[in-house]
Amino acid sequence: MRALPGWVPDTVRTYLAHTEGGVPLRALARDTGLHPSTMLRQVQRIEMLREDPLVDAAITRIGQIWQAMTGRGSAMSAGQDRSAMICTQYDEEQISQDTFLALKALNEPDCLMVIADGVDEAVVVHNAGGDRPVRRAVVHRSTAESLALREYVTGRQTGRLTRYTITPAGRVELNRLMAAQETSRLSENGDRPGELRDGRHHGQAIKRDTTRVSRRQKRSAGSDAPLYVLARRRRPNGEPWLTPDLIAAAFRFHESYEIARLSGEITRDWDSLMMGRVNVRAVAGSGGRAVRRVEAAEALAGAIRALGPDLSETVILSVCHEVGMEEIEAKLGYPARSGKLVLRIALRKLSRYYDEVGSGNFDMIY
Repeated sequence: MRALPGWVPDTVRTYLAHTEGGVPLRALARDTGLHPSTMLRQVQRIEMLREDPLVDAAITRIGQIWQAMTGRGSAMSAGQDRSAMICTQYDEEQISQDTFLALKALNEPDCLMVIADGVDEAVVVHNAGGDRPVRRAVVHRSTAESLALREYVTGRQTGRLTRYTITPAGRVELNRLMAAQETSRLSENGDRPGELRDGRHHGQAIKRDTTRVSRRQKRSAGSDAPLYVLARRRRPNGEPWLTPDLIAAAFRFHESYEIARLSGEITRDWDSLMMGRVNVRAVAGSGGRAVRRVEAAEALAGAIRALGPDLSETVILSVCHEVGMEEIEAKLGYPARSGKLVLRIALRKLSRYYDEVGSGNFDMIY
């Protein structure tokens, strides 16, 4: 799998190993440290993405590369040079250059990428309506395939034409590429990042405008933990996205998790913990652990069993580890913008479970 282009996402590599190589999902889960259900969701997500013609074409071509490098299938005739075949599939250097060109053009307002079936080039045009669209960039079809496969663009097919717009992930990648390009330019000029040519720091150049600087340094809502962001959000009817009882359930779960993980034994076997197969008394009692820690571990194990592996993993990542929703969706294979829905469902189930078991050992931190 190392011979695949470097830009190929890990989820696609997993997909090919399972569909082309026949590697069981459980074996892939052991190698990556993820839960088998997570691997299954990743495979299912790639299958859904293949409805996009560019994604389907990209996976087909990458599958041919995979078969050529592993000697599988009939994609490679006898005596054919494998490296030559790979070079005809994708030009990584050209894709790297065209990716920046396409994303920069797509980032402009009212710009979209258009490609037709059977055409080797995609065109980025500015379409504000009225006049004829203005061409902003032209990239090879292989670049368009890589953009769609990495979900930097999203499209809709109408007949033979498919129109794509940039995604939030595409804007993040554009910012990364622009930062890398600026760093490279400064290095070539002998300057250090963050300094002007006369040796002054950028902070000195804007020191006079203190009001603007202080406003720019304020922490945005997106930098907070997902629980706090969703707690401030309102639904269309004016009700809070997360009601107080759901927030209380999240805090209670977080308390149990933090106390139980102090010893390290409870959370060491992540798969067993997610499946609710940890013998809390045997693990915690073997080392003479404090009673409070054992109670917290029992409360945590009970909550995880009530939630199940998928929902409990979502709660732990978002509430305990404070991982962002976009990262959770990518890690667990959820559709875009669905993570907050899954979290609310999990917290509702968790709240009902806590109502059934009573207050018990709640407020264990004192």
